[in-house]
Amino acid sequence: MAVGGSRFRLDLEDLRVLAESMGERDVVFYEEGSGFRYVEVRAGRFYKLVNVPSGAPTLEIDGIHMHRVEGIEPWEDAGVKVRALGVRRGSRVLDVCTGLGYTAIHALKAGASEVYTVEVDENVLYIASLNPWSRGLESEAITVILGDAVDVVREFSDSTFHYVIHDPPRLTKATGELYSLEFYRELYRVLKPGGRLYHYTGEPGRVRGFNLPSRVASRLREVGFTVLGYSGRVAGIIAYKPR
Repeated sequence: MAVGGSRFRLDLEDLRVLAESMGERDVVFYEEGSGFRYVEVRAGRFYKLVNVPSGAPTLEIDGIHMHRVEGIEPWEDAGVKVRALGVRRGSRVLDVCTGLGYTAIHALKAGASEVYTVEVDENVLYIASLNPWSRGLESEAITVILGDAVDVVREFSDSTFHYVIHDPPRLTKATGELYSLEFYRELYRVLKPGGRLYHYTGEPGRVRGFNLPSRVASRLREVGFTVLGYSGRVAGIIAYKPR
Protein backbone atom coordinates (compact mmCIF):
# COMPACT_ATOMS: atom_id res chain seq x y z
CA MET A 1 0.00 0.00 0.00
CA ALA A 2 1.29 3.51 -0.82
CA VAL A 3 0.30 6.70 0.99
CA GLY A 4 1.84 10.12 0.36
CA GLY A 5 4.69 8.67 -1.68
CA SER A 6 5.78 6.20 1.02
CA ARG A 7 5.10 2.48 1.21
CA PHE A 8 4.12 0.34 4.16
CA ARG A 9 2.94 -3.18 4.81
CA LEU A 10 -0.18 -4.33 6.61
CA ASP A 11 -1.00 -7.85 7.64
CA LEU A 12 -4.53 -9.23 7.93
CA GLU A 13 -4.55 -8.73 11.69
CA ASP A 14 -3.80 -5.01 11.27
CA LEU A 15 -6.70 -4.72 8.85
CA ARG A 16 -9.03 -6.65 11.15
CA VAL A 17 -8.22 -4.41 14.13
CA LEU A 18 -8.64 -1.30 11.98
CA ALA A 19 -11.98 -2.47 10.61
CA GLU A 20 -13.30 -3.34 14.07
CA SER A 21 -12.28 0.00 15.57
CA MET A 22 -13.70 2.22 12.81
CA GLY A 23 -17.27 3.42 12.70
CA GLU A 24 -19.16 4.06 9.46
CA ARG A 25 -18.53 7.79 9.74
CA ASP A 26 -14.80 7.62 10.48
CA VAL A 27 -12.00 8.56 8.09
CA VAL A 28 -8.41 7.58 8.92
CA PHE A 29 -4.95 8.43 7.63
CA TYR A 30 -1.61 6.72 8.06
CA GLU A 31 1.17 8.53 9.92
CA GLU A 32 4.68 7.14 9.80
CA GLY A 33 5.64 5.91 13.26
CA SER A 34 2.13 6.25 14.67
CA GLY A 35 0.07 4.08 12.33
CA PHE A 36 -3.53 4.88 11.51
CA ARG A 37 -5.17 7.92 13.08
CA TYR A 38 -8.63 9.43 12.81
CA VAL A 39 -8.87 12.62 10.76
CA GLU A 40 -10.00 14.85 13.59
CA VAL A 41 -8.76 17.68 15.79
CA ARG A 42 -9.74 18.58 19.34
CA ALA A 43 -8.72 22.18 19.94
CA GLY A 44 -11.42 23.94 21.93
CA ARG A 45 -13.81 22.79 19.20
CA PHE A 46 -14.12 19.31 17.71
CA TYR A 47 -13.27 19.03 14.01
CA LYS A 48 -13.86 15.76 12.22
CA LEU A 49 -13.71 14.54 8.63
CA VAL A 50 -16.84 12.44 8.21
CA ASN A 51 -17.43 9.72 5.67
CA VAL A 52 -20.38 10.18 3.31
CA PRO A 53 -21.14 6.78 1.71
CA SER A 54 -22.11 8.26 -1.67
CA GLY A 55 -19.00 10.33 -2.28
CA ALA A 56 -16.55 12.87 -0.85
CA PRO A 57 -16.42 13.31 2.93
CA THR A 58 -17.75 16.34 4.75
CA LEU A 59 -16.32 18.33 7.63
CA GLU A 60 -18.10 18.50 10.97
CA ILE A 61 -17.33 21.16 13.55
CA ASP A 62 -18.86 20.42 16.94
CA GLY A 63 -21.20 18.00 15.20
CA ILE A 64 -22.46 20.48 12.59
CA HIS A 65 -22.02 19.58 8.91
CA MET A 66 -20.19 22.15 6.80
CA HIS A 67 -21.86 20.83 3.62
CA ARG A 68 -25.33 19.79 2.61
CA VAL A 69 -25.58 16.02 2.95
CA GLU A 70 -29.30 15.33 2.58
CA GLY A 71 -30.21 14.44 -0.98
CA ILE A 72 -26.82 15.55 -2.30
CA GLU A 73 -23.23 14.67 -1.48
CA PRO A 74 -20.66 17.39 -0.61
CA TRP A 75 -18.63 17.23 -3.83
CA GLU A 76 -21.71 17.59 -6.02
CA ASP A 77 -23.06 20.28 -3.69
CA ALA A 78 -19.97 22.38 -4.47
CA GLY A 79 -20.32 21.62 -8.18
CA VAL A 80 -23.92 22.82 -8.47
CA LYS A 81 -23.04 26.07 -6.68
CA VAL A 82 -20.24 26.81 -9.15
CA ARG A 83 -22.41 25.89 -12.13
CA ALA A 84 -25.24 28.10 -10.88
CA LEU A 85 -22.78 30.99 -10.68
CA GLY A 86 -21.73 30.37 -14.27
CA VAL A 87 -17.96 30.51 -13.79
CA ARG A 88 -16.30 31.02 -17.17
CA ARG A 89 -12.90 30.15 -18.59
CA GLY A 90 -10.14 32.64 -17.82
CA SER A 91 -11.98 34.27 -14.92
CA ARG A 92 -10.70 35.26 -11.49
CA VAL A 93 -12.69 33.94 -8.50
CA LEU A 94 -12.82 34.84 -4.81
CA ASP A 95 -13.95 31.96 -2.59
CA VAL A 96 -14.86 33.09 0.93
CA CYS A 97 -14.66 30.35 3.60
CA THR A 98 -12.48 27.60 2.10
CA GLY A 99 -13.57 24.68 4.24
CA LEU A 100 -12.37 21.55 2.48
CA GLY A 101 -11.84 23.56 -0.70
CA TYR A 102 -14.47 21.85 -2.83
CA THR A 103 -15.93 25.06 -4.30
CA ALA A 104 -12.48 26.50 -5.01
CA ILE A 105 -11.49 23.30 -6.80
CA HIS A 106 -14.73 23.21 -8.80
CA ALA A 107 -14.21 26.84 -9.83
CA LEU A 108 -10.81 25.90 -11.22
CA LYS A 109 -12.28 22.87 -12.98
CA ALA A 110 -14.92 25.15 -14.52
CA GLY A 111 -12.16 27.14 -16.18
CA ALA A 112 -11.15 29.89 -13.74
CA SER A 113 -7.55 30.96 -14.27
CA GLU A 114 -7.06 32.16 -10.68
CA VAL A 115 -8.88 31.34 -7.46
CA TYR A 116 -8.24 33.08 -4.14
CA THR A 117 -9.78 31.24 -1.21
CA VAL A 118 -9.89 32.51 2.38
CA GLU A 119 -10.17 30.43 5.56
CA VAL A 120 -10.02 31.79 9.10
CA ASP A 121 -9.44 28.47 10.89
CA GLU A 122 -6.08 26.72 10.63
CA ASN A 123 -7.63 23.50 11.99
CA VAL A 124 -9.98 23.40 9.00
CA LEU A 125 -7.03 23.72 6.60
CA TYR A 126 -5.20 20.97 8.49
CA ILE A 127 -8.19 18.64 8.03
CA ALA A 128 -8.27 19.60 4.33
CA SER A 129 -4.57 18.74 4.01
CA LEU A 130 -5.37 15.14 5.00
CA ASN A 131 -8.40 14.80 2.71
CA PRO A 132 -7.65 13.28 -0.72
CA TRP A 133 -10.63 15.11 -2.23
CA SER A 134 -9.02 18.44 -1.24
CA ARG A 135 -5.73 17.89 -3.07
CA GLY A 136 -6.79 20.24 -5.84
CA LEU A 137 -6.01 23.07 -3.40
CA GLU A 138 -2.34 22.37 -4.14
CA SER A 139 -2.76 23.79 -7.66
CA GLU A 140 -0.58 26.80 -8.46
CA ALA A 141 -3.74 28.51 -9.74
CA ILE A 142 -5.31 28.43 -6.26
CA THR A 143 -4.06 30.78 -3.53
CA VAL A 144 -5.13 29.71 -0.04
CA ILE A 145 -5.13 32.58 2.47
CA LEU A 146 -5.29 31.92 6.22
CA GLY A 147 -7.04 34.90 7.76
CA ASP A 148 -10.30 36.61 8.64
CA ALA A 149 -12.15 37.24 5.37
CA VAL A 150 -13.48 40.54 6.75
CA ASP A 151 -9.87 41.80 6.89
CA VAL A 152 -8.51 39.93 3.87
CA VAL A 153 -11.11 41.19 1.39
CA ARG A 154 -10.23 44.80 2.26
CA GLU A 155 -6.74 44.18 0.86
CA PHE A 156 -7.97 43.46 -2.68
CA SER A 157 -8.24 46.27 -5.20
CA ASP A 158 -11.53 47.45 -6.68
CA SER A 159 -13.00 45.29 -9.46
CA THR A 160 -10.53 42.42 -8.96
CA PHE A 161 -12.83 39.43 -9.41
CA HIS A 162 -15.31 38.17 -11.98
CA TYR A 163 -17.04 35.94 -9.41
CA VAL A 164 -17.39 35.68 -5.64
CA ILE A 165 -18.44 32.48 -3.89
CA HIS A 166 -19.53 33.37 -0.35
CA ASP A 167 -20.22 30.15 1.57
CA PRO A 168 -20.24 31.20 5.23
CA PRO A 169 -21.06 29.09 8.28
CA ARG A 170 -24.58 29.45 9.60
CA LEU A 171 -25.48 32.83 11.06
CA THR A 172 -24.47 33.23 14.72
CA LYS A 173 -23.08 36.05 16.84
CA ALA A 174 -19.58 34.81 15.97
CA THR A 175 -20.20 34.83 12.20
CA GLY A 176 -22.41 37.92 12.00
CA GLU A 177 -19.80 40.09 10.25
CA LEU A 178 -19.91 37.74 7.25
CA TYR A 179 -23.59 38.71 6.85
CA SER A 180 -23.13 42.44 7.47
CA LEU A 181 -23.72 45.43 5.22
CA GLU A 182 -20.07 46.43 5.64
CA PHE A 183 -18.84 43.07 4.36
CA TYR A 184 -21.32 43.04 1.49
CA ARG A 185 -20.03 46.47 0.46
CA GLU A 186 -16.54 45.01 0.27
CA LEU A 187 -17.71 42.06 -1.83
CA TYR A 188 -19.47 44.53 -4.15
CA ARG A 189 -16.33 46.67 -4.38
CA VAL A 190 -13.97 43.84 -5.35
CA LEU A 191 -16.35 42.49 -8.03
CA LYS A 192 -15.97 43.71 -11.58
CA PRO A 193 -19.03 45.39 -13.13
CA GLY A 194 -21.17 42.55 -14.40
CA GLY A 195 -19.53 40.19 -11.91
CA ARG A 196 -21.67 37.63 -10.10
CA LEU A 197 -22.02 36.58 -6.48
CA TYR A 198 -23.23 33.31 -4.97
CA HIS A 199 -24.17 33.58 -1.28
CA TYR A 200 -25.06 30.44 0.66
CA THR A 201 -27.86 30.97 3.16
CA GLY A 202 -29.69 27.69 3.62
CA GLU A 203 -33.10 28.15 5.22
CA PRO A 204 -32.40 28.44 8.96
CA GLY A 205 -35.21 29.73 11.15
CA ARG A 206 -37.92 29.17 8.55
CA VAL A 207 -40.12 27.43 11.14
CA ARG A 208 -39.99 30.35 13.58
CA GLY A 209 -40.58 32.97 10.91
CA PHE A 210 -37.03 34.22 10.40
CA ASN A 211 -36.38 34.33 6.66
CA LEU A 212 -32.60 34.60 6.28
CA PRO A 213 -32.54 34.51 2.45
CA SER A 214 -34.96 37.45 2.34
CA ARG A 215 -32.88 39.48 4.79
CA VAL A 216 -29.63 38.72 2.96
CA ALA A 217 -31.23 39.67 -0.37
CA SER A 218 -32.42 42.97 1.12
CA ARG A 219 -28.93 43.83 2.37
CA LEU A 220 -27.33 42.90 -0.94
CA ARG A 221 -29.73 45.23 -2.75
CA GLU A 222 -28.94 47.97 -0.25
CA VAL A 223 -25.24 47.94 -1.20
CA GLY A 224 -25.99 47.93 -4.93
CA PHE A 225 -26.35 44.32 -6.04
CA THR A 226 -29.08 43.23 -8.41
CA VAL A 227 -30.49 40.08 -6.81
CA LEU A 228 -31.63 37.37 -9.20
CA GLY A 229 -33.25 35.45 -6.37
CA TYR A 230 -32.98 32.52 -4.03
CA SER A 231 -32.52 29.03 -5.45
CA GLY A 232 -33.39 25.98 -3.37
CA ARG A 233 -31.23 23.89 -5.70
CA VAL A 234 -28.12 25.62 -4.37
CA ALA A 235 -29.61 26.79 -1.05
CA GLY A 236 -28.47 30.32 -1.71
CA ILE A 237 -28.78 33.61 -3.55
CA ILE A 238 -27.35 34.60 -6.93
CA ALA A 239 -26.74 38.33 -7.50
CA TYR A 240 -24.66 40.51 -9.78
CA LYS A 241 -22.99 43.91 -9.84
CA PRO A 242 -24.60 46.11 -12.52
CA ARG A 243 -22.36 47.37 -15.32
